Amino acid sequence: MKFQSSYVWILGIIYVTLLYVVAFFVQRKTNKLLHTWSQQKYLPIQYTRPIAYKISRWVLLLGLVALFMALARPQWGEVTEKRQQTGLNVLFAIDTSKSMLANDVRPNRLDLAKLSIEELLKSLQGNQVGLIAFAGNAFLQCPTTADHGAFKLSLRALDTNVIPRGGTNLSEAIQLAIRTFDTNASYKQLILLTDGENLSGDVMQAAKEASQNGVVIHTVGIGSEKGTSIGIKNERGIIEYLKDAQGKIVITRLDENTLKQIAQITRGFYVPLGNAGEGLQQIYNVALKHLPKENFDSEDKIPIERFHGFAGLAFLFLLLEPCLFFRKGKMRF
Repeated sequence: MKFQSSYVWILGIIYVTLLYVVAFFVQRKTNKLLHTWSQQKYLPIQYTRPIAYKISRWVLLLGLVALFMALARPQWGEVTEKRQQTGLNVLFAIDTSKSMLANDVRPNRLDLAKLSIEELLKSLQGNQVGLIAFAGNAFLQCPTTADHGAFKLSLRALDTNVIPRGGTNLSEAIQLAIRTFDTNASYKQLILLTDGENLSGDVMQAAKEASQNGVVIHTVGIGSEKGTSIGIKNERGIIEYLKDAQGKIVITRLDENTLKQIAQITRGFYVPLGNAGEGLQQIYNVALKHLPKENFDSEDKIPIERFHGFAGLAFLFLLLEPCLFFRKGKMRF
């Protein structure tokens, strides 16, 4: 369960708590004054309240809690609503191989790619976006959707363990993108974020196939051509550097030539990501911003609001409480 206005629920809890704390101390002070008065008058007084009065206090508490629950608009469950929108189809493919842990950019290649995509989403409002993760093979992490909230959750969940098979296979990522795009879409934009080290598969053949299917691939290079080692934390939190079968430290380098060729074959653009993710914004400004919008069917998941029942309970309890409260207590001498 979640609340549409969670701050109302928090304020309600604070209000009810303060109300009952104040009521407790007021009642305590009243009893003390009554006891003092009875001693001064030499009257043995015992004041008792009926059970109905005591119940009224709990009824009031439940009524206030139900009222603030209703005002906070609790939600659980969801319905799917289909509607037609106008925008672009943009698919992101992110390299999640171990080489993306290299920190020749900060915080590391993979984290910078994820942060840069989140920043670009601000410019892609109203457009469909999807996400492919790839290493030794490729996996559709998030189908194309206009729900950017769901896309962000999938993006943030990415790490180098999401694809069990190691290595880097750019061709599988491209082929999966071809299958993912709607065949009727006129403008199919794939943004490929990687260090470009293609260790398996025929990536140029995949790029040609993408071009034949109308897929434009914009490649984004992450890292440096100079290269760096890959530091991985072990179970004790100590950084260990990835080594090959001969025990030598692996050096990972940005392969710009491969990425430029992929972009050229598919009539896309190649840009380096940069230290602040400015490469993605450059692709948007040059290649995406001025593309014609297309119609597409969007499925939005709408949470179901459940405030009605709580509003009814609040009305019932708050209507019943005065009837119980005004039952008079008895003072015995």
